[in-house]
Amino acid sequence: MKNTTIQRYINPMTDFGFKKIFGEKDIMIAFLTDLLNPESPIEDIEFLDKDLVAESFEMRGVIYDLRCRTADGAEFIVEMQNRYQSNFNDRIVFYLSRSFSTQERKGDHDWNYELCPVYGIFFLNFRMNGLQQRARRTIQLQVVETGEVFSTKLKAFTFELADFKGKPLEYPKEKLDYWFYNLANMETMTTNLPFQNEQPIFNKIGSIAELANMTAEEISKYHVNIDTVRTARCVMRYEREEGRAEGRAEGMAEGIEIGLNRGRKEERIGIARELKRLMVPISQIVLATGLSEEEISKL
Repeated sequence: MKNTTIQRYINPMTDFGFKKIFGEKDIMIAFLTDLLNPESPIEDIEFLDKDLVAESFEMRGVIYDLRCRTADGAEFIVEMQNRYQSNFNDRIVFYLSRSFSTQERKGDHDWNYELCPVYGIFFLNFRMNGLQQRARRTIQLQVVETGEVFSTKLKAFTFELADFKGKPLEYPKEKLDYWFYNLANMETMTTNLPFQNEQPIFNKIGSIAELANMTAEEISKYHVNIDTVRTARCVMRYEREEGRAEGRAEGMAEGIEIGLNRGRKEERIGIARELKRLMVPISQIVLATGLSEEEISKL
């Protein structure tokens, strides 16, 4: 039987949906407050113009970001990313370092290098590579030998939303978990957003995210954005299929082992990651990529 359920809320993992929600000052302040638990309330924030280099068109289908600054000068880069990107860890370091570099007071000989904090907040619709699987991470500079915090001025937070998708309402246990659960499941919800007693701002989020409350122009922009996301996914899917076809052709001509050895390991890892996401048995992924079971299990 055909599913006739009508979508109630926008997808917050699109550029339009992400900025529709977190582009509201009181929503952003509520989230930052739950994240940082500051000693004094965050009174106000200022959204910054995107004066940094924008992502390429191809990447705009998968990366969305907002930048804001609090009254005390702390800067936040808040980003939603739907697909894994090579050197993602390095990109986090680069983004935060670039924000620090803008604080230099050129021509001020009395500047003593005091910096305002820069925080990176990354909502991820994928699993990070090379790290233990965790729904949440806090990353900062520390002394390796003692574990002492070297500086509190630079922090990055990563949140893997896949941990919350499709889980029962009893799954979230902490205040931040309510945010991640709603973001991960909003597109398929048909009732009011849960956890409004724990965080009243969810009432407003539900109201502005509800398709029935949007103008015709907003609906049009949203659907254009959805098409952009789908196009980006189709392009990536085609490139993966093309890579598989080339690999099969090489295997037929020179043998499967030679063909796999010629392929870049990064490409084989990307194919394995996608096959694993699609629940393909590990034994078949081993045959398709040439990677070991141990390498695949760590993805």
